[in-house]
Amino acid sequence: MHTKTLSIITVNKNNAAGLEKTIQSVICQTFSNLEYIIIDGASNDNSVEIIKKYAGKINFWVSEPDTGVYNAMNKGIKRAQGEYCLFLNSGDWLIEDTTLTEVFNEIINTEEAGIFYTDCIATNHPLFQPPKSIDINYLVIHNLNHQNTLIKRSLFIDHGFYNEKFRIASDYEFWLREFWTYKTKFVYINTKISIYDSFGMSSISRFDSELEDSVRSVFGSMGESLVKLRRFRHSIYGDIIENFGSSKFLDFILKIYRYILKITKNKYSND
Repeated sequence: MHTKTLSIITVNKNNAAGLEKTIQSVICQTFSNLEYIIIDGASNDNSVEIIKKYAGKINFWVSEPDTGVYNAMNKGIKRAQGEYCLFLNSGDWLIEDTTLTEVFNEIINTEEAGIFYTDCIATNHPLFQPPKSIDINYLVIHNLNHQNTLIKRSLFIDHGFYNEKFRIASDYEFWLREFWTYKTKFVYINTKISIYDSFGMSSISRFDSELEDSVRSVFGSMGESLVKLRRFRHSIYGDIIENFGSSKFLDFILKIYRYILKITKNKYSND
């Protein structure tokens, strides 16, 4: 018998088709120790009709204006009662009917953790596999996917909810804060949880800006140096060094490459 409980929180706005797909993947689960919460942002399509269609299998739902996705997620957390929270936005879906049963069978046989994470499967991206052991060097450079992460609800209660100052990257700030400030244990699990809808995401430039602001927020005086490190690691130079290592010869090649880029840029700007 499972001893752990789960709250699944779905936020939605004007995505009725995606919402129904998400709901159907949740209510068919063989795992029974869960509650389902839907926070709708006053949708003006037929999202509310979809929710009412399945209302008998939803523990709590509301449709009202919010100030953004993290405001809606925080509303869901405040309503939740489970030991762990899983955030499935409308359009995301659990992989199989037995997914949560498999996840919790694995979790009860592994070490305790504040956050369990697994591989990320997205609708228009290849499989993303985070390492089986992460450290702050990894998290400064990479994000985790909250649709494939179980988070102890007590972390929000004890340490604070999602920072609503960030419109599209507050989950990243949360990972950094939990790992660096509160020393929360992150444990990898093999069971993949969901496929998330990666279409319609906000602009990459705005997302990157918020990621950098998250680093500055968590690390204070060290933040700017870590932002520079992050930019370097995401540059072509960082990719080359990650794949081929560092050497005097490689440094020389990169200097030539930077010089070619510089003169090429100057040529086209003067034309």
